Amino acid sequence: MKPVRFRRASHRATVLTLLLLALATGLIVSWPLGSNQDSRFHAQEMAASATQSYPYPQVSKQLVGNGALAYWVFQPEVTKLSSAPVVLFLHGWMAMDPYSYGGWIDHLAKSGNIVVYPVFQTSRNDTPEEMRANTLRAVREAVSNLNNNPIRPDWSQFSIVGHSLGGGLSALVAADAQSISLPTPKVIMAVAPGWAEGELPVAELGQISSSSYLIIVEGANDELADSRQGANIYRATPQISAERKAYFVLASGDDNLAVTHSSPLSPLESYRNANLSRREVRRQRFGTLILNVLTGQNAGVINQLDSAGYWPIFDSARQAAASGRPALSVADNFRQVTGNGNPDSPQRLVVE
Repeated sequence: MKPVRFRRASHRATVLTLLLLALATGLIVSWPLGSNQDSRFHAQEMAASATQSYPYPQVSKQLVGNGALAYWVFQPEVTKLSSAPVVLFLHGWMAMDPYSYGGWIDHLAKSGNIVVYPVFQTSRNDTPEEMRANTLRAVREAVSNLNNNPIRPDWSQFSIVGHSLGGGLSALVAADAQSISLPTPKVIMAVAPGWAEGELPVAELGQISSSSYLIIVEGANDELADSRQGANIYRATPQISAERKAYFVLASGDDNLAVTHSSPLSPLESYRNANLSRREVRRQRFGTLILNVLTGQNAGVINQLDSAGYWPIFDSARQAAASGRPALSVADNFRQVTGNGNPDSPQRLVVE
């Protein structure tokens, strides 16, 4: 993470005072990175989710297990859907509450997918390897339990998507899949992939199946660009042919809409963990406010960067993998600027 620099001493003093107050009162306990829980956005969020017409408008939500080994299952609430693809969704650092990505999860579930969202973390003191191990244990249990699900999981279309720390984790989980008898991911999409401590252990990524599609997406205005691991992941997977992988940089055609590190977040109140107390929700909100100020990040909201950017990239990647089309065909629905789709020459996709 880049060091935080403040423009004015008074600004710095104000922020430090707020931070000390938060620490003293025990308010900072959960920081979903960059998301915004302020109520003034809720109407906008709900309206944004309602702009699309989905085949399965009702979603069931279930939390299975406890602590860091718990996981959420989101799926269409219907009886006539016999089978559905499974999407493993891996969150960013401290975004254990699915609220932070509720819009994207909602889009996936209402489109006819089963979404598994592992918690895998309980505090900011968890190590990367602990989070990785927790994820693998939760996913193995989810795979076993879903085989008895009323909607039969279609493991031939199993995919993984992750953001930030979850983006780096998505590549590692794909590398572990065969050794722990997980389904082979059809698509792996790593969004602004990072890691909690230093560089991602990319030496293991050679174990990812050569049949998988690998899509890496980074934001044109990511505040944490220097610590992203997309190029390392791409170069560490030579077993995946150039036809099956792509490196994209997402940009915006709107000068007032930057594609930041927080842009993939899509907070939706209906996906907040209902088991949280009011006090815990207040802690989340205040902690997020302080984190956003300290890191200089914009707050995540649902906008066209989601509905016309990240979401259709993932959807198109899955369609390309299912039909055998090249990974770069994902860019067909975007205005393309120069680029060959690799780390030396990323393909730039512009959201209008």
